[in-house]
Amino acid sequence: MQRIKGDLFTFAVPGNAIVIPGNIGWTRQGKNVMGAGVARQAAYRWPDLPYGFGTLCRRWREKTPVFSHSFSSGECFLFFPVKPLSVDAPWLSWRGPASLTLVEKSTRELAAWPKPESDSLIYLPLVGCGNGGLERAVVLPILDRYLANDRFILVEIG
Repeated sequence: MQRIKGDLFTFAVPGNAIVIPGNIGWTRQGKNVMGAGVARQAAYRWPDLPYGFGTLCRRWREKTPVFSHSFSSGECFLFFPVKPLSVDAPWLSWRGPASLTLVEKSTRELAAWPKPESDSLIYLPLVGCGNGGLERAVVLPILDRYLANDRFILVEIG
């Protein structure tokens, strides 16, 4: 995994994929609550993302995998679950803490997306560490273990 400093969203161009960490949840309207951090910024820039993410979270529930959402303009986003589903109140899942177990599961899935031999670059933030509350020192070893390929690029705030 490569590491750079910068703004994650500058890499949201055709041919790249941007990882959006989020919660497994949805509202009555069917959209994912992208209430803070990278997710909130993405929802502001691409207002259709919460609906795409929410639909799949509702379908998969606790088993929501890493999945992609692409626009006709070529931007590709990878939804990366870090916060588990609040079963009784799915619309409040975004307020909970990130789960290290879920981060590891999502990281393993990301490592296989779409194929390890693909030449597409995948840019990701330090998942689960912002509004999720996880410590950098705990998350980085997981990312390093599974995302050893140089097509994964960790973008830290510069």
